[in-house]
Amino acid sequence: MQTTDVSTAAAQAVQGSKSFLGKQVDERSTMIGQHIETVAQDLRNVGDQLRMTGVAGGAAGYVDRGAELVDQFGHYLQDADSERLIGDLEGVARRAPWAVAAGALMLGFAASRFLKTSSTRRYRGTGSDGTGSYDAYEPGGMRYAP
Repeated sequence: MQTTDVSTAAAQAVQGSKSFLGKQVDERSTMIGQHIETVAQDLRNVGDQLRMTGVAGGAAGYVDRGAELVDQFGHYLQDADSERLIGDLEGVARRAPWAVAAGALMLGFAASRFLKTSSTRRYRGTGSDGTGSYDAYEPGGMRYAP
C-alpha cells in the first residue's frame, strides 16, 4: 500500500467522522430546541396564571420575558447547524474565556455529583431476604441493616 493511499484513507475517515458528528449535533440540538420551546410554553402558562390571580404584581412580566428568551434560545438551537453552533461557541470563548471556564467547572462539578450519586445507588440495594440493605464497600461485601 502506498503512502498516498494511507493518507487518502485517513483523510476520508476523518471527513466521514466529522460528517457523522455534525449530523448528530444537528439532530440533538433540534431535539433540545423542541424541548426548550415546551419549557417556554410552560413559562407562558405560568405567566398567564399569575396575571389571572393578580397576586404577583409585576412578576408575570418577568416570567413572560423569561419565556421569550427561552423561546428564542429554543429557535436558535433548532435553526443552527453544527458549524454555526461551534462558531458561536468559539466566539463566546474568545470574548469571555473566564466565563466559559467557570461554566465548564460548574458542569464538571454537577457531573461528578451525578456520578457519585448514581454510583452509591448502584452499590446499595436490598438484601436477599428484603429486610435491609447491603453495602458493597464493607468487608465481605454485605452488611445488613434492619
